[in-house]
Amino acid sequence: MSIPPYSLHRSACWFARQRPFALLVILCFSIAVNAQIDIGTVKGTVTDPSNARVAGARVILASPLSGRKDQTATDDEGSFVFDNVPYGTYVVRIEADGFRPAVQEIAIHSNVPTEITSSLDVLASQESLTVDVPADLVQKDVPRTETVIDEKSIGRLNPAVLRNNQLQNIVSTTPGWTTENDGLIHIRGVDDGALYVVDGVPTPDRMDGVFATSFQTERISSINVITGNIPAEFGHRSGAVVIVQPKSGIDTPLTGTLSLGAGSFHAGEVTSTIAGGTRRWGFFLAASGSRSSRFLDPVDPRNFHNRGGAVALSLRADWHPTGNDIVLLDGSQDGTNFQVPNLLTQELAGQHQRQELRDNHQSISWQHTWSANTLTNVALFRHSYRLQLFGSPFDVPLLAGQNRNHVRNGLLASATHATHGHTIKAGVEGSRVSLNELFSFAVTNQQIAEVADLSPAALAFTQSNSFVFVGHSTRGVESAYAQDDFSPLHNLTINAGLRYDHSRLLVSDQQVSPRIGGVYYFGLTKTALRASFNRLFMPPQVENLLLASSAQARSLSPFVGFADGGGTAILPEHSSAFEVGISQELPQRLRLNAAYWWRTFRNIDDPNVFFSTTIIFPNSVAKARARGLDVRLDVPERHGWSGYMSYTNSRITEVGPLNGGLFLTDDFIEISPGTEFTPDHDQRNVGSFAVTYAAQRRGLWASFSGRYESGVPIEVAQDEFDRLKSLPGADLVNFTSQRVKPWAIIGWSGGMELVRQEHMTVAAEINIANLADHRFVYNFGNPFSGTHFGYPRLWAARLKFTFH
Repeated sequence: MSIPPYSLHRSACWFARQRPFALLVILCFSIAVNAQIDIGTVKGTVTDPSNARVAGARVILASPLSGRKDQTATDDEGSFVFDNVPYGTYVVRIEADGFRPAVQEIAIHSNVPTEITSSLDVLASQESLTVDVPADLVQKDVPRTETVIDEKSIGRLNPAVLRNNQLQNIVSTTPGWTTENDGLIHIRGVDDGALYVVDGVPTPDRMDGVFATSFQTERISSINVITGNIPAEFGHRSGAVVIVQPKSGIDTPLTGTLSLGAGSFHAGEVTSTIAGGTRRWGFFLAASGSRSSRFLDPVDPRNFHNRGGAVALSLRADWHPTGNDIVLLDGSQDGTNFQVPNLLTQELAGQHQRQELRDNHQSISWQHTWSANTLTNVALFRHSYRLQLFGSPFDVPLLAGQNRNHVRNGLLASATHATHGHTIKAGVEGSRVSLNELFSFAVTNQQIAEVADLSPAALAFTQSNSFVFVGHSTRGVESAYAQDDFSPLHNLTINAGLRYDHSRLLVSDQQVSPRIGGVYYFGLTKTALRASFNRLFMPPQVENLLLASSAQARSLSPFVGFADGGGTAILPEHSSAFEVGISQELPQRLRLNAAYWWRTFRNIDDPNVFFSTTIIFPNSVAKARARGLDVRLDVPERHGWSGYMSYTNSRITEVGPLNGGLFLTDDFIEISPGTEFTPDHDQRNVGSFAVTYAAQRRGLWASFSGRYESGVPIEVAQDEFDRLKSLPGADLVNFTSQRVKPWAIIGWSGGMELVRQEHMTVAAEINIANLADHRFVYNFGNPFSGTHFGYPRLWAARLKFTFH
C-alpha cells in the first residue's frame, strides 16, 4: 500500500481547523493537579515575655542569596504560616510595636513543616536596636550542587523577544548548560536530559520548542536547578533536575495582571493572570498568546517561511480542608502552530510545511500531615502530547507527513519522616505510556535529493512508493526509592539514597542506582566542600520511538552491515556521575561555587534531526565519557545592585555504533563500531553573566547581560567541505578546526513604573537582545542536528497593568 504524505494533511484538515476552539473547551472540562512533594511550609507562633500570644506581628521570610521576600502577619492567636516555600536557607525576622525584633536562620530541605516559636522581648524606652544574623550563603547543609532563581530574577531574565523558549533561556544561565537551536539545551554531556518537576510531578518528556509549548514564566514563583548529586526521588532523566514552583493564590487578596507586548519580526504577545484566595483555598489563572515571523531558528540566514504562534492556558487551585491536609489542582492546555523554515531551494519551489503541537497536563495531589514529623503525599497525573506535520505538493526534495501522540498516566506516592536528626523519605512511582505514530515520506525531486546526498535506500521511496510507518504500543515504567538526610558529625551533612527503575520502553531493562553525597562546612573560613557519586538511568526518548526502533528504519540504517552493533533496539541510558566541589563566601558577601565533574555512559541518548525538518528521532550511541568544570559567582542584592557570572569548560566523546534513529544519508557510515567521535553538542567553553540595578521605591530597574559559546563541531567528512563552503553562512564556520566559530552576544533590558495608584500600577519594559547584531550559527551541516542560525538584533516593548 502506498499512502502519499500529503494525505495526512487532508485527513486532518477539519480537526486542525477546530483545535483553536477545542483548546478553550478542553480547559473548561479538565482540571489538573500537581503534588506538593518538593516544597516547604513554615509555621510559627509569637509570644511576649509573659507567654501571651502577640497578634499583628510582622513576619518576614527572606532568602539572603536570591533576594526573595515574603511577608505575613500573626493572627489573633499569634500564629503565622508560609505555604509553598521553595527549599533553601532563609532568615525569619519578626517585628512588633514595642518589642525588640527577633531574627533567626532556618533551612528548609523537606516538605515536613518547619515550626518556629519566637518570644519577643520588650523594647526599653528610647532604645534603638538593630538585630541581624549572619546569613548562610554557601548552603552549608546542602549536599548537592544547585542554583535557585527567584521570581524577581525570572522576570528580568525573561526577554519578551524570545518568548517561545523562555524557560530554557532562564535555566541555561546557570552553569553546566550549553544551548542549541529552538530551546534545546544540554547538561554535563547529556543531550536534552533535564527532568522538569512542577509541584513535585515529574515531566520526563521533551520540552524544547519543536516538541511542546514553553512553560509560562508568569506562573513561576521560583526555579531550582540541581546539576550535582541528584536525590534518589528523581529519575528517568540523567542530566539535571529543574524544579519549578508555580505561583499560588492561597491567602492572597484578589489581584490580576495584563501585559501587552510587540517587537521585531512582527512579534506580539498578550499575557494575563488573575489570582486570589483565603487561608483555606486559592486559585491562580494564567493565559498567554504570542506570535512572530521568526518563530524558530531558521535553516537559512534569510529567514524563509518562519511564522508561528502559541497559546497557553493554565489553572492552579489550592485547597486546605483541614490544618493537616493540602490538595492542589493544576490544569493546562497549550497549543503551538508554526511553519517549518525553508532552505532557498525549498522557498523557490513553494514548499509550505507546517507543524502543530498540542499538549495538556492534569494531576491531583493530596498531602496529609500525620504529626509534626510525619507526612504522606499521593498524586495522580496525566501528560498528553500531539504533533502533526503537514506537507504540501511543492515540497522538495522530500514530502513528509506525521501524526503522532503519546499519553503518560502515572501515580506518585511518598512518605517523609523526620526523627533523631534524620529526614527519611521513601516512595514509589509508576506510569503507563501510550504511543501512536503515523509517519511517511517520499522523494519528490531525484536530482536535488542526490545533491543532498540521500542514500540509495532513501531514494527508492518515491511518491508512487512512499515510505509509510504506522505503530502503536503501550508500555510501563516503574520506580521505587528511599533516601535519608542526616548529619553524623558536626558540620557534615550526608544525603544517601537508593533507587530502582524498571523500563519497558520498548526494551525491558532495569537498574538499581545508589546515590550518595556529602558536604562539610568549615565555619572559620565559611567554606563548604562537596563530593558525590550517582548512578543514573534514563529510558529512551518516547517521541518517535516506535519508528526509530522499527525494522523499516533499520532498512535505511548505514549500520545494517555491521556485526558488532548498530541495530534498531534503543536501550535505556546507564551512567555513573562523579563530582567534587567547593562553595566559598567571599568578602562583600559574594559567593563562589566551583564543581569538577566526570561521567561515563553506556547507550547514551543522542537523537538526530530528520533531514531539514523539525522532526527529531531518538537513537543511542554505545559508549561515552564526559568531564568538565562548572563555576558560578553570585552577587546578592546590595544597595540595589546584584548579578551573577557562570562559566563551564567541558568535553564529551562518544564511541559508536549508533542504534535506532532514521537516517536518509550515509554520513554516519564513518561512525562504525569502536569509532570514537565528538558529538554535535560538545561545547568546550560557555559563559554567561548579568548585572542588574533596581531602585525599588521608583520601580526602576535595568539589566545588562551576555553569553559566550565556543562553537560545536560540524562532524562531516572532508569530502563534504566543498559543498558546505558554498552554503549561506559558511563564513561562520572554521573549517580548519571543523567547528562553528565562537560567538558572543550581549543584551539589555530595563523597566520602570509609569503609574502607581492604590488599586493599579502600570509599568513599561524594553528588551534588546544581541545589541551588536552579531551574526552566529548554532550548528552547521551536522548530520545529527542540521543547520540553524542564531538571532540578529531583536527588540521588544511591553506594558504591564497590575490590579490589586
